[in-house]
Amino acid sequence: MPSGTEGFLLVGAALAYLIASVSYGAHLMLRKIALAQAGRYAAILAVACHTIAIGVHCAVTRQTPFTTPAETLSASAWTVALVYLLLEFLVKPKPYALGALALPASFLCLFAGAVLHQSRRTAAPGAVAPELDSRLISLHVIAILFAFSLLVLAFGCALLYLIQHRRLKRKHIGGLFGKLPPLTTLETQAFTLVAFAFPLLTVGLVSGVIRAAAGGLGASWVADPKILASTVTWLVYGVYLGLHSVAHWRGPRANYILIGGLLAALATYFMPTTAHRFG
Repeated sequence: MPSGTEGFLLVGAALAYLIASVSYGAHLMLRKIALAQAGRYAAILAVACHTIAIGVHCAVTRQTPFTTPAETLSASAWTVALVYLLLEFLVKPKPYALGALALPASFLCLFAGAVLHQSRRTAAPGAVAPELDSRLISLHVIAILFAFSLLVLAFGCALLYLIQHRRLKRKHIGGLFGKLPPLTTLETQAFTLVAFAFPLLTVGLVSGVIRAAAGGLGASWVADPKILASTVTWLVYGVYLGLHSVAHWRGPRANYILIGGLLAALATYFMPTTAHRFG
């Protein structure tokens, strides 16, 4: 992790994300409301520490907080937790079960970003590439980050749906997942999350394409593996929305699309690329 004040705040955020993860997970098993409330307070503390850390980073470096892969992972952790908290405050009944998946995702993203930062700490810092010094690129990254956070939560809803559906089909009552939200609630929440994520994903991709086309990258960016994978991910979620709205797809098969969609999004991150190298 970064050193100094920013590093201290990020360590605090990571610990709070971990406490929130444990609290929400314990609530899922024990059904004690105090555990869910503890998870919420820990998540709020984590997001607060993380937000200040991002502010410190921007003030010190005078750069956006997503100029490196490690910073992007850290920003992903922040957006997932932030969007989950907004969902918890806005939705009734409270989606505490989703918190047991969302907060671990935030912790893992932040931890992975710290590991990646540590592995590259010996590299000499350089100036920000001209490609990153652009409002279109900022729009591109911010839209993608918030779309990703919504899609992570939709994945969580889909996963909980499939677990609950399997238990009900086998008539397993009670136990670890005995009091998950109703299937209709999970399905509606998943669809709503994707419905908000898809326009953000579209804005992110379009702004990236415009910047690439105007940025002197030539025609090679069109065949860039990361861009092609991003297009496939966009198509997966577009198909899901179309099948859900027009063909009235419901049930496990629709939720399996959401599982596949997030796997495609994660695969996109690891795709080799030339258009996204700015160092």
